Amino acid sequence: MKKIVLASLLALLSLNMMALSESRIRDYARFLSDRMAYELDLTPMQYDDCYEINYDFLYSVERIMDDVVFGYVDAIDRYYDYLDYRNEDLRHVLDFVQYERFLNAEYFFRPIYTTRTGWHLRIYNVYTNHSFYYYDRPSVFYVYRGGHARVHYPSGYYNSRYAVDRRYRAEVRIRSSRDFEHRRRLDFGANVRPRTPVEKPRPNYYRNRDQQNRTSDPRYRSTSRNVNSPQINSRNQSKPEHRNAPAPQQPRANTQPRNDQPKAPSGGGGGGVVRSGRR
Repeated sequence: MKKIVLASLLALLSLNMMALSESRIRDYARFLSDRMAYELDLTPMQYDDCYEINYDFLYSVERIMDDVVFGYVDAIDRYYDYLDYRNEDLRHVLDFVQYERFLNAEYFFRPIYTTRTGWHLRIYNVYTNHSFYYYDRPSVFYVYRGGHARVHYPSGYYNSRYAVDRRYRAEVRIRSSRDFEHRRRLDFGANVRPRTPVEKPRPNYYRNRDQQNRTSDPRYRSTSRNVNSPQINSRNQSKPEHRNAPAPQQPRANTQPRNDQPKAPSGGGGGGVVRSGRR
């Protein structure tokens, strides 16, 4: 009997390790968007759109990150495709000044890195109080399910929502940049390999540098300079939050199966959570 109970617990644990839950993805997207709203002084509309873009990005890459950790070239290339889509969409949402500040913060521009134990969000090293938020939840927090993702809008849903003359116009793609190899090494280390059926993958050994915990620094706790802060934090006070099912016009971003990548051997992790076992 004890063996049966233990086996059931191990099976349940392995299921939890297979992939991030959708609620965890929402929390990661909210935390990243909250800090973007704080540092870039986003409007409520920008805040919601950034959340949607970050959600779509994290949902897309989560299912390939185990392979990225193992250094498989095809998975790394796929990751940077998703990252370029995200950064291009954000270029439509942010104005020129905001986007320049976004580019200068690697924890925004290149939000994920790997260690020998898994993959993590850089923003969690900058703001280590992960239960603190500057702003209320995005208004689409419970209802957005990927309806504005690139799978539905190949040219980008956010392309026509903001004035063209306010945008950052320079090239933002990482894969086509001259320093792609340098950025890849900073993100995922030196271990890069093609897939071979007999090769035993090894973990990367990249360590993200220690960064200041800005949440605990009183200089970064005040939102007095953020002119859009009252608009974001007051708009939900007149109506209760609803945990309703997704709206009909909001289909899930990734309609393809989540296991479209070859399975990786044991090891890897996600979003600061060590993960093991086969996908």
